[in-house]
Amino acid sequence: MYKIIRCLLILALVCQAYFNSFGQKTKLPFESKIADLGDLQLEYMDFGGEGIPFIWVQDSHNYFEGKYFDSTYFPFFEAIAQKARVLAPLKRGFGKSTDTKWGYDVATLAEDLIGFMDALGIKKAVLFGRMPANQEMTYIAEHHPERLAGLIYWGNPVLLVGCSDPDESILFENWAATAPDFEKEKEKRVVMSRAFWRPDFLQNSTSKINIPTLRIINEEYDLTSMMRRNVETGRIERLAKSNRPGYEKETRILKELVEDSLRYSSLKKHLEECDPSIPIDIGMERAFGDYLVTIHEQDLDLNFESDDFIMGLLPPIEAFLNTLK
Repeated sequence: MYKIIRCLLILALVCQAYFNSFGQKTKLPFESKIADLGDLQLEYMDFGGEGIPFIWVQDSHNYFEGKYFDSTYFPFFEAIAQKARVLAPLKRGFGKSTDTKWGYDVATLAEDLIGFMDALGIKKAVLFGRMPANQEMTYIAEHHPERLAGLIYWGNPVLLVGCSDPDESILFENWAATAPDFEKEKEKRVVMSRAFWRPDFLQNSTSKINIPTLRIINEEYDLTSMMRRNVETGRIERLAKSNRPGYEKETRILKELVEDSLRYSSLKKHLEECDPSIPIDIGMERAFGDYLVTIHEQDLDLNFESDDFIMGLLPPIEAFLNTLK
């Protein structure tokens, strides 16, 4: 027992020394700045570079500080900065950006990005993002195409709630509330604000988006229907069995849903029948037409076991950026 405790203490000291070293000695490859949009200020990370503006559109989390801090993207952005001006703005409510208590819907967040570009004097930019950032990207493509030089989708646009089924909404709200970005009531407000977004091209078969677009997808791990994937992988069942302090109500609601076999089976069937993956895929190809280039992750050198797996995206993205110059 003594040896085990001693090993744990040594490990803790090593980890603490590492993180202290990272914070004190390692210079981060970006500068935190503030863009003044008038009644709204947005924090953004400036990775430098020259040329075409390349804007990372934030997904669900803040990877630059806090519980989701993740330096995985940093070398990737540094590499892109050799070819473009790389900027990573944070949405309202995150980091040092203004917390307005409202405005977390896709349309408002997309207009914030347009305001961000205006504040920095950017006429056109390339937007890059994964789910659910691809919602704002699609909104801008459909409503402000003149502001885009190109789009880089890492995955198809995601529909957080696929169809109007009460149990799917209950499932999504109580699952999403457990994320540690904010206290749970704010978390619910943030995620539910964008839960029912739909791209125009899904309803309008004549919609056309004439913007050069690179799409990198993984057909084996498609997250277009997020709730279906979470149910099929058993993630919801595991969450319903958890005992996380402060989330007793949410856990109880999920547990009641999972343990009601008839109700849960009906929900599973609904999620399968209402899976938007195929309509979204067809809609993307129809709307973007010849402007869309699709690459499959399986054809890239991506090692998801490695910390720098995202670097495998560089070759197609750099090639795409070269076509825009």
